[in-house]
Amino acid sequence: MKILLVRPPVPKHTIGLKHIMICEPLELEYIAAAIPLEHEVMIFDHLVENNFYKRLIDFAPDIVVSSCYKTGTNEVIKLFRKVKTWNPHCITIAGGVHATLVPKDFVDVSVDIIGKGDGTFLLPEIIEALSSGKSLYNISGLEIPIADRKTDSTPERQYMPKADLLPLPRRDLISHLQHKYYYLMHQPVATIKTTWGCWYKCNFCFTWKITDGATYSRSPENIADELDSLTAEDVYIVDDIFLIKNSRLRKLADIIKSRNIKKKYLVYARADFIAENEDVIAEWAGLGLSAVFIGLEAITDDELTSMNKELPASDNIKAIEVLKRYKIDTYGSLIPGADYTEKEWNQLWTFIKDNGLYYVNISPHTPLPGSDMWEATKNQITIPEDAHGLFDLSHMILPTKLTLKQYYWQLLKLYAKTILNLSRAQDVTQRTLPSIWSVKYFKVIWGSLKIGKQFWSAHKHHTPKEIEIARYKGEVVPGLTYQTKLAHPSFVKKAIFFPLPILSDPG
Repeated sequence: MKILLVRPPVPKHTIGLKHIMICEPLELEYIAAAIPLEHEVMIFDHLVENNFYKRLIDFAPDIVVSSCYKTGTNEVIKLFRKVKTWNPHCITIAGGVHATLVPKDFVDVSVDIIGKGDGTFLLPEIIEALSSGKSLYNISGLEIPIADRKTDSTPERQYMPKADLLPLPRRDLISHLQHKYYYLMHQPVATIKTTWGCWYKCNFCFTWKITDGATYSRSPENIADELDSLTAEDVYIVDDIFLIKNSRLRKLADIIKSRNIKKKYLVYARADFIAENEDVIAEWAGLGLSAVFIGLEAITDDELTSMNKELPASDNIKAIEVLKRYKIDTYGSLIPGADYTEKEWNQLWTFIKDNGLYYVNISPHTPLPGSDMWEATKNQITIPEDAHGLFDLSHMILPTKLTLKQYYWQLLKLYAKTILNLSRAQDVTQRTLPSIWSVKYFKVIWGSLKIGKQFWSAHKHHTPKEIEIARYKGEVVPGLTYQTKLAHPSFVKKAIFFPLPILSDPG
C-alpha cells in the first residue's frame, strides 16, 4: 500500500510562528518509522512544499494521514475533502493532539478514521486491518465517523507504549527539505522528543491530561543514540520540560561526554528547577546548552497562583540570573490576561527590560479544550469553537477590559520595544545572536515584521466576515455522504482489492 503523511498548512488567520520558525514534522517521522517496509511511505509538508493536489495524482496513495493541534483542524478537513474529490475511496485518517482531545471536531464525510493517542504503533494496526480485511473495531483508540458529530468508538487504549520502544524518526523522508527547517537563529535545526506528558498541572495546559497524568520518558542511552545520528549541530528538544530529573540529566551528560557528541541545545525548563539546580545548568552549559525556553507566564505571585504554576514569581528572576551566569539565552513565555490595561502592559515591559529579556513569546491567555481553564471559561469565549485557526495562543478570545484594537496594539508595542532594537539585541543576548548584519538575523527580523503586520490587523479577524472564513472547511465533495461512503464495499487501486473494514459489525 501507499501511505501519504501530510502536515497541514497554517490557517489564514493564525498568527506568528511560521514566520520565525519551521521545524521538521517530527510526529509524521515517528509514524513513518513504524510502518512495515513492504508499504511505500511519503511525507508532504505543507509548510515548506507546494502543489499538494499534484502530489496526490503523482503518488496515488491508498491512505492519507494528517495530524494537527486545534488550529489545524479545519485545514485537515480541507485536505481530506480534496483527497475525496480526487478519489472518494482513498482512506483518510486524522490523528494528533486535538484528535485525541476532541475527536468529534474531525467528524466529516471526508474523514474515514480518527486515531487517538500516539499514532506510532496505532497506524500500523490500521494498515494491517485495511490490508487483510479485518475489523477496525478490534483496534482500540479509534473513532469511526458515522454521522454529523457522531462516531462509533472502539475501546480506549493507553496513550503510548514505553518510550524506548519507539523507533527513531524517519528523517530520510524529509532529508531533501532539511535546509528549510529552523528555529529563530538555530539554523539548520533538528528536533527530538524525549518525554511525553508532564509532571505539573498548570490550568491553561492540556499536556498532563492528554496522557492521563502519566509521563513517558526515553532512557539516556536511547536519547544519545538519536543525538549520535543527527547531522545538524543545533538540536531543539521539544519536551514540555526537559530539565527536570537530575539523575537522568547527569547520566545523559556522562554519555554525551563519553561519546564526544558535539551539539548546541535549545530545551524547555521550569524556572524553579533552574533556580534550585545551578550545578546542572553549569554542567549542561559545558555540553552546549545555548538557550532555555522558560514558561515564565506572569510576573506576580497572584497571577502564577491563578494558573496553578506552583512556584513564586521570584523564581523567574532567579532562573534568568542563573542562565546569564553561564551565558545561556532565556526564551521567555509570557501570558498577559484578558483584564490587562495599559498599566499591566507597562509593568510587563519593565519586567522584560529589567531582566534583559530579548527572545520572548507573548501569548494572550487562551482557553484550549482539554485544559482546566477551558472548563472554567468556555462559556465566555467570544468566537465559535470551530473557528479553529483563531485558537493560536496569539488571538485574545475572552472579553477584554481594553478594546480588542487597543489590546492588540499594546501587545504589538511590547514586541516592538523588546525585539526591534538592534543595540538592545546585542547587549542582552548571550550565545544565540549572530551578527545583526547576517542573513540569519535579517530573516528573523523580517519574520517578526510579518508577525507585527498580522497583529496590526488582528482585531479585524473577529468580525463576522472573517470568522466565517476561519470556520470554512473546504468545498463539499459532491455525492459523498456517510451512507454512500460506508456502503461502498471496497476501494480499488491498481487492481488490488482491499475490503473496507469499517463495514464490519462492531458487535
